Amino acid sequence: MNRQTKPLKPYHGILVLILTAVCVFLIGPALSSRMGLYGTLVSELLMLAIAVGCTFLFHGNPKYVFPVRKPTLPGLFGTFLFWMGMIGIAMAFTMVLAIFFPNEIMGTSEGLSYSFLSVPALIAILIVSITPAVCEEAVFRGVVFNSFWPIGNQSVVIVLTGCIFGAFHGSIWRFFPTAILGMAMGYLLAETGNMVYNMVFHAVNNLLPLALMFGLQKLMDGLYQTGGSPAYGEPVYGGTTYSLMAAGVYIAALGVAVVLVYAGNFLIHMGRKGYEGKMFAGHRRRHLYILIGTVVVCFVLGCMMVFASAAANAVGHMIYY
Repeated sequence: MNRQTKPLKPYHGILVLILTAVCVFLIGPALSSRMGLYGTLVSELLMLAIAVGCTFLFHGNPKYVFPVRKPTLPGLFGTFLFWMGMIGIAMAFTMVLAIFFPNEIMGTSEGLSYSFLSVPALIAILIVSITPAVCEEAVFRGVVFNSFWPIGNQSVVIVLTGCIFGAFHGSIWRFFPTAILGMAMGYLLAETGNMVYNMVFHAVNNLLPLALMFGLQKLMDGLYQTGGSPAYGEPVYGGTTYSLMAAGVYIAALGVAVVLVYAGNFLIHMGRKGYEGKMFAGHRRRHLYILIGTVVVCFVLGCMMVFASAAANAVGHMIYY
């Protein structure tokens, strides 16, 4: 990644984080309580103002702090595959945690869907998907990422900024998946030197649950009109047995997620040294065998977890009856 001749200092990033924390944990909730989801939009724009304003105040070079260039089609497609793989990894990790903390993990998203559905779909997409992809990236993968380079090597900065990004989501249970995704976005920026890719990653990641929520609303509205019962908010499953089964499903798909990460990583590097030719040509052929082995192992382990969950559920019913 290209760095400016006179880079920002770590204390610049820390100051921006303090100002952003005030915005996220104090100003944001106050605005949201009065303006609903529109308050979130104002809060996000304040974060962007903090990032840009502090960059000029610290005499940073915006071209290096916010490197935005025209993306390539292979790079965009690779980013999408990379996101699919990383969200699969994050979800598998989250569902394993849900085995031990089912109520805490499953309850983190309660109430979010109703705030999203309180505004028209296009407005929700702007506020939930597009705006955070620009404003939050300007803070975390812009000023903070750029200013932390003197702290350590690239891996240290990626992990550190990813963990900070996870912490800003305000919940220990949301920390783990968001930190993993934050590290993924930091990696994209470090490897490409182009914020467009991590912005696209962020936008797509936020768009998925929004699309599912609006799709579910349409489905429930259709059921209601045909005489069905929507039963909003009623859980279909619960308990450790269901958590084990859900974790098994995600673990079974984890190998495919790793393959998607590998393919996406290859595409975002396509044409660069070490990434010439076909994906599994030459010395990379052994990677194919490793990936196949990973898929098989994950699938078998996941199936074992699902079968164990089904067996435990069957035993529980026998005891109950």
